[in-house]
Amino acid sequence: MLPCCPQISSSERSPPLRLLLLLSPALLLTACASLPGLPGGQSEPPALFTTHINEEGSKRFVFESAPLERRPGLSRSDDEGQLQRPRKSLLETREALQEGRIAGWLTDKQYCREGFIVLSRTSWKVRGECNETATDADRRAFPNRIGSNE
Repeated sequence: MLPCCPQISSSERSPPLRLLLLLSPALLLTACASLPGLPGGQSEPPALFTTHINEEGSKRFVFESAPLERRPGLSRSDDEGQLQRPRKSLLETREALQEGRIAGWLTDKQYCREGFIVLSRTSWKVRGECNETATDADRRAFPNRIGSNE
């Protein structure tokens, strides 16, 4: 007798039921693994931008994104058919992607209209400061959030 089903002995169970019980964990794992990880078919989580304007009018921001997971691929030379090393390192590629995303966001939001400088950088986080001083319109458009003292 089985502890969960005292009225059915293990010898009375049908082979298809036994097979189903054995395969159900594998089927469940396969089904969960095939689910999309992010909404909208994104390949990575969206970047997080935080802004802060201090009393003197200095406009700062923090850009955070997931680290680049795949390495730049090797490419084939057209004339020789040999593998060549990537022209840019992983760090250079990551920095170029970050710069492009930051510039796009700052342009869309019109936060740093005269450019910016990078204060610090890691593989997933960039702290920067705008070249211009904040106006009253900037303070209204980008109010400081509690706890955002970057």
